[in-house]
Amino acid sequence: MAGTPRQAVQEQLGRQLLGPLDDAVALARRYREVDAFRNYVGDRARLVIPALVLIGIVAVACGLAPVMALVGTRPIAALGGLLLAPVMLLGSLFVLALMFFSWLEERALARSLGHRTGPRERPAMRWVRKKLRADLGRLPRVPWLLAAVFLLLPFAMLLSFVPATAVVLAVLLLAAPVVFARFDR
Repeated sequence: MAGTPRQAVQEQLGRQLLGPLDDAVALARRYREVDAFRNYVGDRARLVIPALVLIGIVAVACGLAPVMALVGTRPIAALGGLLLAPVMLLGSLFVLALMFFSWLEERALARSLGHRTGPRERPAMRWVRKKLRADLGRLPRVPWLLAAVFLLLPFAMLLSFVPATAVVLAVLLLAAPVVFARFDR
């Protein structure tokens, strides 16, 4: 017997929130247990470390966004911004790291199999591969609900307070996989 629409929405929301956590635990287990994945990441430390530094910088910016938005308003709102900052920092760090390491795992798998995995290449990806000589491979699944809360919302706040910084960080974040793929030989 099917549940009520409300129960269905609750189950879907639960999957949206807890699914990425399950994915992260499984990804960490695979990193620990699969030599090809661990070696792939280790062999590319010169590319992984700068990407992780960028992820950390973006996470700090996302954590500071509610502080900038709410400090200077009412004292209780400022306190809320300060309390929300570590949550936003950790949430954005989680989402970005999950997507990055999922993408690295996919690249390691394609490398060990000797061919690309997943569906056919899309035109935009083909353009990046041909024009920029960067084979991005299959992109990771995006936890859209968490990405909206921990990345898009803080970026919107940053855009309203420090637009130049938000644009630079967004460009760097979007360019990072292309640069990684370009130099991953």
